[in-house]
Amino acid sequence: MEQDNNSSLTEPQEVFTPIPQARGASGGVRWLGLGWDLIKERFWMWVGVIIIYFIVSLIISTILGFIPLIGPIISPFITTVLATGLIAIAHQQYETQRMDVDNLFFGFYNKRYLSIMGAYGISFLILLFGIILAVIISGAAMMDVIYAASSDYSEEIIAEMMADNTSGFTLFIIIIAIFGTISTAAYWFVPALVLVNGYKALPAVKASLSAVKINLAGGFFFFILLLFILVVSIIPFGLGLLITIPLSYTAMYGSYRDVFYHHNVGNQGNNGGIGGNGGNGTISLNKTAESNIGKLVS
Repeated sequence: MEQDNNSSLTEPQEVFTPIPQARGASGGVRWLGLGWDLIKERFWMWVGVIIIYFIVSLIISTILGFIPLIGPIISPFITTVLATGLIAIAHQQYETQRMDVDNLFFGFYNKRYLSIMGAYGISFLILLFGIILAVIISGAAMMDVIYAASSDYSEEIIAEMMADNTSGFTLFIIIIAIFGTISTAAYWFVPALVLVNGYKALPAVKASLSAVKINLAGGFFFFILLLFILVVSIIPFGLGLLITIPLSYTAMYGSYRDVFYHHNVGNQGNNGGIGGNGGNGTISLNKTAESNIGKLVS
């Protein structure tokens, strides 16, 4: 996008930094706000993109489903790479205000899929370890209840057994929640870091964990608000998901843009915040910074 010299002096410049920035509790709201700004600028385009994404995902899952053993294992890895294309489209829109649907497959270019799959595998292994640990620690109590439920035990006996094993169930849920959170944190920023900045799997996971660690409050509010929005969107026959699902990806991209970029460079001193307010301002969609995505916006 062409800009005159005066606009280049006033509009925000953004420079990627490998050191994640702490954005505070308000970050979660701001990330969703940026995500919604991207959606509403190209509303019908995003609806079309998410429909195409669903159709392609269904085709991939169906085809791989016919392959015994290996197919169901490979399927989530392939669809995960496809999902990163939504991040690529969000990035292209943010940088150029254009949207090319073929960027939905950008994750498969230049062997980026290897890093994405590797990072996804690490995230999955973290969750799997948590499940195994939870089963080892509290599995005996749960197995007793499961066995009773699958047998001819009366409902009163099953309820009594569940009451007697409340601590076991609680511990199981807590362990799963902890490792589920770590698993999510390990993958949160990975798609953007791999697609935009060329990170490999392990460095991307480390950077993602580091970013989440210093933005726990913002991440907490982000997921609480996003969960609420997703639940509400299901009410009108699930049609709202056509907006809220792409919103979850554009907002995730917004979090990456906020956390891994310095904003208003040269005008904010060492503040590091958006608009010179330590991260309490807003991100403009009109940028003068050079693109970091190479072929993605070419």
